[in-house]
Amino acid sequence: MKINSIRIGFAFLIAMLGGAAYAQDAGGDVGLVNSLQGDVSYQGKEGPARKAQPYMRLRHGDKVTLAAGAAIKISYTTASRQESWTGPSSFVATSSGGELLKGSKPEVSQLPAAVPQKLARVSELMNTSRVGGLVVRSVKAPSASSKEEVAEAVAAYESMRASAAPSDVTPELFLYSVFQEHGMVDDLKIVAKQMMQRQPENPEIRQLAQAALNAR
Repeated sequence: MKINSIRIGFAFLIAMLGGAAYAQDAGGDVGLVNSLQGDVSYQGKEGPARKAQPYMRLRHGDKVTLAAGAAIKISYTTASRQESWTGPSSFVATSSGGELLKGSKPEVSQLPAAVPQKLARVSELMNTSRVGGLVVRSVKAPSASSKEEVAEAVAAYESMRASAAPSDVTPELFLYSVFQEHGMVDDLKIVAKQMMQRQPENPEIRQLAQAALNAR
C-alpha cells in the first residue's frame, strides 16, 4: 500500500511538472523588455502584430520583429539571460531565450541567479503605480533571512551595474523590486532617485520612481 502511495505521489508530481511546462509553452510570461528604440513589433500566437513598449512582458511564443536600425533589450524572467537585438531581425521569445528567425544573433549576457524572479515583478509594480496603488510599509525589524537576501541582492546589483550602460536601469529595477518586497522605504527612495537620474525623460520610470518617493 505504501509503495502504491509513493508511485501515485510520484506520478502526481510528474503531472504537475508537465502541466507547468505545458502552461509555459502555451504562452506564459518569459521576459521583460528593458529598453527599445526604433520600430519594434511583437505578435502572439493569435492576434495582430502590435508595437512593443518599454517594460512590457513577453510571452512564450511571441514573435518579435525589428526594423532596420531598431534595437531591443530583454531580460528573461525564466532564465538567467539578457539579450540585446538589433534590426533588421526577428526572433521568437521562449522560456530559454530568443530563437533567431532572421538577421543577426543577439549579444547575450548572463544575469545573476537571483535577478529573473525579481524582474518578473517589475511590470506588475509599474501597473500598480499607474493607478496610485503601490503601497510600501517600512519594516522596523527585518529577519536574519531577509537581511541575507538583501545582501545577496545588493551584491548582484553591483555586478550588474558594473557591466551595464549608464542609461540602463535594469540593475535599479531589480533592486527596486527587492527593496519594495522587503519594505525598505528609505533604500527604495534612493534607488528611485537613481533611476530618474539615469532616464530622466522616461515617463514609465518617472511614474515608478514617484510611487516610491511618495511611499512611507
